[in-house]
Amino acid sequence: MNNPLASTKASWPDILDRQHLPLLLTLCLAMWLHATNTLLTATTMPSAVQELGGLNLISWTFALYLMGSILAGAASSILVVRHGLRTTMICAALIYVAGSVVCATAVNMPVVLVGRTLQGLGGGCLVGTVFIAQSRFFQPEHVPRVMAMISVVWMLATFASPMIGGAFSTWADWRYAFWAFAVQAVLLAVIIRFMMCADGSAASRSTARLPFIRLGLLAMAILMMSAAGVEFHTALSPILVISGVASIVVFVYRDAHSESDRMFPRRISDLRSQFTSGILTILLLCLSIMSLATYGPFILIELHGMTPFTAGLILMLESLAWGIMALAFASTPSKHEHLLIRYGSALVLIGLVACAVTFPYGPIWLIAVSAMVSTGGFGMMWGFIIKRIQGFSPREEKDRASSLLPITQQMGFALGAALCGLVANSLGLVTGLSVDRIQMVAFWIFAGFVPLALCGNLTAWRFSR
Repeated sequence: MNNPLASTKASWPDILDRQHLPLLLTLCLAMWLHATNTLLTATTMPSAVQELGGLNLISWTFALYLMGSILAGAASSILVVRHGLRTTMICAALIYVAGSVVCATAVNMPVVLVGRTLQGLGGGCLVGTVFIAQSRFFQPEHVPRVMAMISVVWMLATFASPMIGGAFSTWADWRYAFWAFAVQAVLLAVIIRFMMCADGSAASRSTARLPFIRLGLLAMAILMMSAAGVEFHTALSPILVISGVASIVVFVYRDAHSESDRMFPRRISDLRSQFTSGILTILLLCLSIMSLATYGPFILIELHGMTPFTAGLILMLESLAWGIMALAFASTPSKHEHLLIRYGSALVLIGLVACAVTFPYGPIWLIAVSAMVSTGGFGMMWGFIIKRIQGFSPREEKDRASSLLPITQQMGFALGAALCGLVANSLGLVTGLSVDRIQMVAFWIFAGFVPLALCGNLTAWRFSR
């Protein structure tokens, strides 16, 4: 089976016409708001700490944003069923505004953490609803192109947000960066209000309640994995990661056996289904590519003598590869999409092995190529994985399946970062910075994930049958 849905021929003008373009740009703006604030604190928080103090809390500005993002994304399908897509997106944008304003007016670092949590809740819900809207308003044959456009926005956001934050912190005030994104979120809410039609009557909507116990399990899992990576402890950190994974397993089991308040498709617990193979492919491969983002700049600076700016360029090339490959292969005929999934997953594995070989010794140009191969492979298959997962989902499960996609991606990133921290610190990175030790770490933070990438390739082949 090469295609879960029968597809007709499609082209770029189909999604760039007057009917679809305004909606596509709105979804891109929503994704921009979330993606930029993921890394905005990298260059705003140093200035914030100088003013407010709280250096020991700085890593939690990302961890709590991630937690809020995953929780809200997980609940987005229920919120859409209860309140409608338009209302949910507007409320998410306003929560994001509130978080931005709290950060911009913070008097100490704990208040900043509250603001970052609110930003994560708003941004995560926006991302979940973007995927739901994409599945509702675009035909399956349009999905690879829509996701290619969204991937380009994500790519631009990942390397633009540190520069935006740095520019405000350097030439103005770090608080203005959060004000700027608050204004953009208000604009998004206004656009959604007047452009998107209300979906369904109030009487036709579900009365399902938010499953707070399951959301608590998910929050606990994220916080435990984040804590394991924030501050390494030989005995405690592995326990935190294992406990976090166990909490996710319990969450998935409980959710699959729930009824009206179920957040994800029931089939997610069926390891024999192609749907679950697709979800596992996303999780395992996202987990496998986090080493570069987590420790790549540190290794490039300490081992190869690069400046922070040039190390950042390597990360920019990595993001660029994802977006370019997504655009380049978006028009691939449906009969070949199973090959893109298989070849893309293979490139992720090849790039990971290449990074393990090149990062300890160089040369720099080969390090850059290795990083681009890995993320480029992900970019070429990403839209087609999404198309197939949504295609495997029955109509009544499509919103749940759509909201599950970004959550799986972010959970993979969170778990990958935590495991990468365990690998690096267990090899003694915190005890010394000798060349030999850094070279050993540079090898194993990539090589250690090769088995997981292999498993991701196996699930990708099963998924694309």
